[in-house]
This record gives sequence, C-alpha cells and structure tokens, in this order.
Amino acid sequence: MYPLCITIIEKDLISEGSLNQGDIVQIDEGVQRYDSATYDTLALDFVNSGEAIGVFELHKDLIISKTNQKEVMAGQVYKDKATLKEVMENYAIAQRFQFRVDRSNAVSYAFLCISEDCEWRLKASSINKSELFKVREFNDNHTCPLKDKVYEQRQASSSLIGGMIRPNLTNHKRKYTPRDIIDDVKLDLGVYVSYMLAWRAKKNAMNFLRGEPVGSYKKLPGYLYTMDMTYPGSHIRMVKSPKNKFMYVYISLYAFIRGFDHCRPIVVVDGSHLKSYYTGTFVSASTLDGAGHIFPLAYGVIDSENDVAWTWFFEQFKIAYGERENMCIVSDRNESIIKSVSRVHPDVPHFACIWHLWNNVYKKFKKSHAKLSEIYFSMAKAYTQVEFDSLMEKVEKVDIRVKEYLELAGYEKWTRLYALVNRGWTMTSNIA
Repeated sequence: MYPLCITIIEKDLISEGSLNQGDIVQIDEGVQRYDSATYDTLALDFVNSGEAIGVFELHKDLIISKTNQKEVMAGQVYKDKATLKEVMENYAIAQRFQFRVDRSNAVSYAFLCISEDCEWRLKASSINKSELFKVREFNDNHTCPLKDKVYEQRQASSSLIGGMIRPNLTNHKRKYTPRDIIDDVKLDLGVYVSYMLAWRAKKNAMNFLRGEPVGSYKKLPGYLYTMDMTYPGSHIRMVKSPKNKFMYVYISLYAFIRGFDHCRPIVVVDGSHLKSYYTGTFVSASTLDGAGHIFPLAYGVIDSENDVAWTWFFEQFKIAYGERENMCIVSDRNESIIKSVSRVHPDVPHFACIWHLWNNVYKKFKKSHAKLSEIYFSMAKAYTQVEFDSLMEKVEKVDIRVKEYLELAGYEKWTRLYALVNRGWTMTSNIA
C-alpha cells in the first residue's frame, strides 16, 4: 500500500466535504501499475464510485519533527530532510558507529556504514516530492569490524552540537565557553570533540538564536526609523560609507535630552571594543542625576577610536545638548578623545579619569606603585591645598619621577582641588 497525494480535486467534491486539497488517499496497489499522469483521474473515479476506500490526512503526530527521536525504523515519516539528518547523527552517536552519505538530493537520501564491508544501510525518499521524507528501507545490523567504531565520531558535527547546546545560550548573562561545551558533549554523548569544533558549534547556536550579524545590520535603518517615530524629538543619526557600508550610529533619545536639564553638567564618555564578526567600538556618554544614579545621555557605534569617529560623535552630542554652564567632560586619556573635545568643545574643561591615569603610573613606575596607590587617590580627592601639598611631599620622597609625571599631566586634569569647575564625585569614567 502506498499513499497517493491528491493535488487536483473537482470543486463539487470539495463542496460536498468529502475531500480537501492535499488529503492523502490509500488505494489498491493495482493503481500503482498505471503511470503517474493517471493518478489524479483514477483517484477521482474511486471517490465517485462510492467504494470504501481509506481517505485520511497524515496526522501531524505521526510526522517526526523533533531531533531527539531515539528509535529509527522503516516507515517513519520525518517533517523534512534536515530533521532526518540530525536524527541519524544523534542515532549514530548513541549507537557508537559512523555512517557516510551514499546519495543525497532533493527527493532521496541514503546512508551506508563507514565500513565498506558492513551491511548497515538506510534509504529514505520524499513523499510525492514534498518536504516529508519517509524511511523506505533500514537494515540496522552491523557486520563491520570494531576498529571502524572507535575512530573520532564524525557525526558529532558543529550543527548537531549547536542544536544540543542552544538552551545553554539563551541566558546572555551566562558564560558558556567551548571548554564547557567539550565537557557537556563528553557527558551527554560520550564522545570527545576538539576545541575548534566546540567553538564552531557555539557560533552556529548563537546565529540560530540571535541571527547573523549581517542580518542585524540590514535591519538597522528600519529600526532607527521606528525609534525616531516612536520617540519624537530624539537625535538619531547613521552614517554610511560611499560604498553603502555601515560606519557610525548615534542615538540620544528625547527622554535623555530632557532629563539632562535636571542632572549635573558632567558628561562622562568612554568606548568599549566590540568582539563580533564586524568588530567596531561601542561608545557612550552618561552623567549622574540628583540622587547620584547613572543617567544615559547618548550611545552609538563607531568603526574604531580614531579622530574622525570621535569628532563626529561629539558633534552629534553638541547638536543634541549644546553646552551648559559649568559643564565638563570626563574620559580616559585616549588621544582621539582629547583632540575631538578640544575641537568641538574648546571652552568646556576636559578632565582625566583618575583610575586610567593611575594605570599609566603603575605601568611606568612599577617599583613605586605599591607605596603610592593610597597616596595618589587621596591626593586626587583632596579638598584643601594643605592636604594636597602634604600628600605630594610623600610622593616626592617615594619617587620624584612620579611627581614630575603627574605635574606634566596637569593638576587641573585629575585633581578635585585644581579643577576649573566642580566635578563633584565624578573622578573616574566608570559610569560611562
């Protein structure tokens, strides 16, 4: 008995409710002796004759759609070729053997054991050229030697492992490394996989869950347009290269712009390198509200921390916010930021993050840093001249080179006492 999919149905048959287009009809094997051109006509004749024939829909519960199917046997129907492939990969790993693809096309799929002398085989084909694949023949008896079963498991592919580890990657806060994947595959499947295979599996799983980066970039213009329509009054800009490639994006929402009027006039900027396929740098500007909580002002993405990119970012910030009285900018000592601030905001004081400055001291004067750490931070936060001078004398006694370095950096850049405007508690760029 073979199923015949009715694809041409007379309107009067459908109206009577006896058949729906796409119903699967079982008819006598004698029909199979006729060529395919007569199938539809014969099937309609059977229906019109009123004879008892089995008319049924292949119930969705009979179609295997999950890849964790443990048993494989002839007659099973899979929702598509990809599902059958993944089920067989899992099956091979569980049964500790390997197979090779003997034939693969749009309508047929055949596997043989990796051993040339083994009789194990599986043959499947599509049902009436649909996406459904049915196992037509399955010989599960292995006659291969043991040596062919203990090689590295080729069926443990990156796509198979990627499908297995997806639930472990849904929480973006969880750190799930290739080493963790190797351990989990060993525990769950009993096979060892290389670090590179685990890395590719993680990449495949991430692409499945979040989409590929190129697809996200294609959606960016539409996303920015929707955001601009949703939050009128915002300042949102994107720049593309002459070759229509993404370069920069800047976002200051209307709520940020209005909220800055009620925050301290201190702008802290910083950048963080992106580790995705297309790299780039995420940049942001933040401040503190009256309660001392972090308040975002702007964020965006640039190609790298260079003069042109940072200048463009500060130009957009100036368009959105202008300049306030007693406003100041705090950042690390990145040269491009220093140049860009001096060009776009020449009248706004630019302060250095005391933590980044200390890291420079640490690298340059390694022998002295242990004794100077507490002195340096106390000096940066000092309120009075007497306190500052006393601490600086201690620095000079430990290492006069550090005193000279801090003088060259400019006291007004890193100390509270010499600051041209009140920078409050914002001595670092940590809030950016």
